[in-house]
Amino acid sequence: MLGVTRLPPWFEQAFAAFEPVFTDSRNADSFKHLASTLILGEAQSTVSELSRGISRPAGSAKSRRAYDYFFSGADWSSADLAQYHAEYVFDQLQIGAGDDVLLHIDDTFVPKTGDATDGVARLYNPVAGETELGNKVVTSSLQVGDVYVPYRARMYVPEDLAPDFDEPFKKKTEIAVEEIVTPLQLPAGAALTVVFDSAYYGDERVIAIQNQGHDVVCRLKSDKHVSPRGVVWTQRVDAFASTLEYESTTITVRGKEKTYDVASEIVEIEGVGPVKIVVSETDDTTRHYLSTDLGRSAAEILEFVEHRWNIETVHEESNAKFGFKQYQLEGKQAIERYIQLVFLAWTLVTFSERANVGFWEERGGLSVRLDHAKEAYLVETMLEITEEVAPSLPRAERREQLHELVREFSWSSLANSFVAVANKYTPSNRLCGFYADLIRKSLFNKMNTASLARLDPVH
Repeated sequence: MLGVTRLPPWFEQAFAAFEPVFTDSRNADSFKHLASTLILGEAQSTVSELSRGISRPAGSAKSRRAYDYFFSGADWSSADLAQYHAEYVFDQLQIGAGDDVLLHIDDTFVPKTGDATDGVARLYNPVAGETELGNKVVTSSLQVGDVYVPYRARMYVPEDLAPDFDEPFKKKTEIAVEEIVTPLQLPAGAALTVVFDSAYYGDERVIAIQNQGHDVVCRLKSDKHVSPRGVVWTQRVDAFASTLEYESTTITVRGKEKTYDVASEIVEIEGVGPVKIVVSETDDTTRHYLSTDLGRSAAEILEFVEHRWNIETVHEESNAKFGFKQYQLEGKQAIERYIQLVFLAWTLVTFSERANVGFWEERGGLSVRLDHAKEAYLVETMLEITEEVAPSLPRAERREQLHELVREFSWSSLANSFVAVANKYTPSNRLCGFYADLIRKSLFNKMNTASLARLDPVH
């Protein structure tokens, strides 16, 4: 695969918004290099492979050690990058007074076979349904309307390993509130609703979030006790729900309609105060939810709950497309910085074609947007290479120079196979035509036909 050289114009402008995070221009360059290789690279790329994906002819490309230092020792904050990330999203979506923002909270398991990585322990893996060696990462995503992007991730360190760190031990729920919800700064007048499942519920957490001026929507366990308003006794929420009247409600989420039998009522929770309880029944399953915004309708609350599943998509696609769980770094800080770059790469790809109103309104999938972003980077490399070869040279000399340049500009692990394809292929008379066909045969075997057509030479 061809490596990153210069940035496509749109990405260059987008990356400029994040430069204030880095006081040292060398760190800013490393940031742009590594985020770009996450976009351009394959999902299984490790940090070592990413560092090889930055073409040496770019001039400022560095050694693997320099990129390791960027993750492990350089002076910059992943918290600051996360806030700039959020501000970029709000700016792109023009969020302001009166707008609703959702912040979804969850966690995910990252398998690790050894204990050299910080935080590795035997932890519950929900996919396997048992404990395994690995890391647990508390994650989050921002959503406005139908648009959602990853926001911030923080590693959970088990209590028995906490003495190895300067930071005090925190439960996952504490990490969620203190390190994800609290630092997030919203545009003036925007309203935030924090959405999580029952594993993150706690009276003190709901109160802490409310004290920051935000609302909470979450699932409740059936044994949670509530009080009807105006009475002092409590009862389990499932017992209380059985006394309510239900009506059919249909909502549309992720393009699909879902119909529930729904009941809702305002109740009291000791220490929390009044909350709205929503009970949904479908397919013989009953679930109970809470909203601290008493004015929300039952349908709106259910929509927020359903939207929470978008964070599962974030987990799956950020790993499949950007290597979210492919880090080969040992330190907690380095891992959290790496994940922050993955999340930012997702976001930049998501917004890269927002200027194309028709494409944006049709909500072209992340896979399509990512193909287009890769194409934009590859076009810059094609221009870089073609500008190095004088068209007046004899064809044989042009061919030989192209071979050399391809070796220089390719990720080292693939350079030999790339050149082997070139040696077997008879080039076109036109340099651009040769190079476009070369990319077709060696690189774009998975890209759709429409994307390939854009690489045709201009006659």
